[in-house]
Amino acid sequence: MFRKGINPVFKKFMCLVTVISLNLILSPGVSAQSTDGISMIMMGNYVATNPDTTKWLPLKAAKRGMRIVSLYGDPTKPGIYAYRLKMPSAYKMPPHLFGEKQMITVLKGTYWIGIGEKTDPMNLREFNAGAFFIVDGEAPRYTWARTEVIIEVVGEGPTSGIQYVYPGDDPRTRK
Repeated sequence: MFRKGINPVFKKFMCLVTVISLNLILSPGVSAQSTDGISMIMMGNYVATNPDTTKWLPLKAAKRGMRIVSLYGDPTKPGIYAYRLKMPSAYKMPPHLFGEKQMITVLKGTYWIGIGEKTDPMNLREFNAGAFFIVDGEAPRYTWARTEVIIEVVGEGPTSGIQYVYPGDDPRTRK
C-alpha cells in the first residue's frame, strides 16, 4: 500500500484517517436508547449493550437469588429474544422445562445441568465459561451453579415461560 522510504509515523496517521473516514461513511445513523436499565447503542445494522450499565433485576419465576437482564426482543412475542441470567454460587434450580428450544452460552462460572424429571447429582454435566449447548424445550432439566454463573439464553418467541415439573417448586405460587 505504501512505498518504501515513507515515514512510519505518516503511514500510521494515514491508516487512522482511512479507518475514521470509513466509519463515518459506513455508519449513517448512531443513536442511544435505554430500556430496562440497559444502554443500547444502535449503529447501522447492529445493536450493542454496555455491561457496565446493565441493571440486573430479580427473576420472579425463580427462587430468590437469580437475576435477569433482557438484551433483545420479548420472549412473550413472536421473534428472536436474548437475555442473561446471573446465579450466585451454589444456586440450585429444581426440575423445570420450557415449551421451546433454547440456545445457552455460559459466559462466566461453572454451570451444571442434568436432564430428567428428578434431580440426580450423578447425572449432572459440567459446562464452563465459553460452553454452548442447546436444550430441547420439552426436556425437563435441573441446574446447579457451582460458582457465580452468568448464562446467555437465546430463543424464538413466543415462549410459554418456565414450567416446574413439581408445582410446589414454583415460587410464583408461594405466598
